Amino acid sequence: MSVWDFMFSRTFLRQLIIASALGVFIIWGSLKLLDLYTLHGRSIGVPELEGYTVQEAADLLSSMNLRYTINDSIYDDDRRPGSIALQDPAPGTEVKRNRTIYLTTVAVLPEMVPMPDLTDLSRRQAITILETHGLRVGVLDYQPDIARDAVLKQKFNEGLIEPGTPVEKGTAIDLVLGEGLGDNITPVPLVIGMSRTEATRALNRMGLNVGDVVFMDDSTSNIKVYMQEPDPLAENRYAQAGSNVDLFFRSTEVFDFEEYLEQLLSVPIPDLTGRTPGEVEEILAELELELGIEVFESDAVRDNARVYRQEPEYYEGMIIPKGESVNVWYRPAHENESDPF
Repeated sequence: MSVWDFMFSRTFLRQLIIASALGVFIIWGSLKLLDLYTLHGRSIGVPELEGYTVQEAADLLSSMNLRYTINDSIYDDDRRPGSIALQDPAPGTEVKRNRTIYLTTVAVLPEMVPMPDLTDLSRRQAITILETHGLRVGVLDYQPDIARDAVLKQKFNEGLIEPGTPVEKGTAIDLVLGEGLGDNITPVPLVIGMSRTEATRALNRMGLNVGDVVFMDDSTSNIKVYMQEPDPLAENRYAQAGSNVDLFFRSTEVFDFEEYLEQLLSVPIPDLTGRTPGEVEEILAELELELGIEVFESDAVRDNARVYRQEPEYYEGMIIPKGESVNVWYRPAHENESDPF
């Protein structure tokens, strides 16, 4: 029998059909087994692990059929040593079973770093270098010297600390700075709504120290500045360099900062109708609003002009963010009338 005849024989065709069916079955079965192994179509939401201990995170991940690996550690004195600081993938990410979650923990023992030489540097340069080395600014103390804001001495535990001395990361280094000639005053930054670290950094960069710290809630986690004294939203917008700013904290777990800041940084829309240009400028300045477009219609000049229209319009109880612009339109006041309109 020739090869051609064999390929069209019943025996060959029967074996070909059986082999094809067996191959299809094997492929189908393999795909089904793969689906079962990888849980095809099903995923797991990565839990929020920040703040957990490694053991707590391990127990939770194990119960969810997830794995973990600690790939780094950082020093952060605002967090509990040994707790989880960062995670990858982020919380809420959908992953498959047995996916590895990479964790960064807060170091239990801080790393040692050499003390940098800050002498003769400016305050801002010194702060930047301290942060680069993982160190913190302690007390800023100003003393008479012609070089304003130049570092005269660097201190630790009330004594001088030499460059190169090993210190723990996170250590607070006190700086003695020159106060320069004349009054050494500095703007007080608004730190309301900032974390403790952010607020401290903002104050230090303006030459100010953190004074009394008050926690107004039972919880001290996820805290932000609720009040500060002096308060730049009041009249105390400047302070002597090296002076203290007291901070009052509340926890975001029990207090709505978003709504609070919106109200705090807003003012009522003023009713400017009938006001003179000078009165308009005074009212807007007092409310920390900007004067936008001024339109003088007809024969209106600054001496006889009165506001008849404004944008945004005045409505009782309406507020506007500080710093926003108010546009006004003027027309001449009628003679011998107290109310021009």
